[in-house]
Amino acid sequence: MKKVYLLISVIWLSSCAVTVKTYQKPNQTFDQFQTWCWLEGCEVTYQGPKYLYDQKVIDEIANAIAFSIYEKGYQQGDDQSDLMVNFFMVVEEDSAEVTSIYDGTYQGEREWLTMLYPEYQKFLKGSLVIDVIDRENSELVWRSTAVKYLELNPVYDKDEIWKGVTKAMKKLPGKE
Repeated sequence: MKKVYLLISVIWLSSCAVTVKTYQKPNQTFDQFQTWCWLEGCEVTYQGPKYLYDQKVIDEIANAIAFSIYEKGYQQGDDQSDLMVNFFMVVEEDSAEVTSIYDGTYQGEREWLTMLYPEYQKFLKGSLVIDVIDRENSELVWRSTAVKYLELNPVYDKDEIWKGVTKAMKKLPGKE
């Protein structure tokens, strides 16, 4: 029975979509912006939990963000660019109670133990935050926060990274 719960929870976690919330500074137009650069000296830097540091993942996220910005019509420049871009990851461990559906038949002592001592499935809640800052005014003009539930030991998946970043960057205003 435990294997069934675990299988169901793994399927549930993998099927959870990325949820995205965006913020745009009120009345902010993007017509004046032409170029962008990474915030820290035009270099990608990792900000997130040390135990999840993986250069391959960081590079993939950075490439997906850079491609999305390019598709919006902005050119990558130097440290004098109009926009400065940064991203960071936040990962929190969470859990959910695993309950069984009682079908009216007596399953024995195990059923009563589960009712008295519920089981919990642990998982990670991962957030990717992408900030776009007006360099001249040093103001945040746009932010996207993408959240997805992950397994405790997430595995690198290039396609999932690109899908998530593409969804996170969807509402970034493009050049007209």
